[in-house]
Amino acid sequence: PVPFTEATNVGMTREYMTDDQRFASRRPDVLTYQTPPLDEDMTLAGPILAKLQVATTGTDADWVVKIIDVYPDDTPDNPRTAATVHLGGYQQMVRSEVMRGRFRDSFSQPKPFVANEVTTVPFTVQDVLHTFKKGHRLMVQVQSTWFPLVDRNPQTYVPNIYEASETDFKAETHKLYHNPVHASQLVVKAL
Repeated sequence: PVPFTEATNVGMTREYMTDDQRFASRRPDVLTYQTPPLDEDMTLAGPILAKLQVATTGTDADWVVKIIDVYPDDTPDNPRTAATVHLGGYQQMVRSEVMRGRFRDSFSQPKPFVANEVTTVPFTVQDVLHTFKKGHRLMVQVQSTWFPLVDRNPQTYVPNIYEASETDFKAETHKLYHNPVHASQLVVKAL
């Protein structure tokens, strides 16, 4: 599973929301998309609507979307931050959200995925009011786990995920589509 932080300590630190996300963007199970360096400041405001076009070889899956502000490589370190925090290339998580795929159409009537069938998974990421400064990049990371912040999904649809047996937990392949026929997208207002 993709961890929620690079730290290996047990428990959740209060700093996890500000942890550098470079550890995740280096992983093969995290999809990373980023803009070129911005020519001018860009402010995003309001809710972010994720409309993912996905398929899985299983019958259940989680989808995590993270919006990240990537600092320029030549950003100097700040004396007010910890000595271990290097701001050149820093990947600051701005907003994030997870959607358990079984609830993609209704929280009161969960349903399984049909294996290998392209399916829309729409969900709202937390509201944002953030300015990406000139020279920074906007990055989006998509992953299917965020452990232990979010419990493991067995990848097999079972009526109650908390009663899943050991045999329900399977390794499956998830696909995110971004082509003209199946265009995954994020919708957000830029001021």
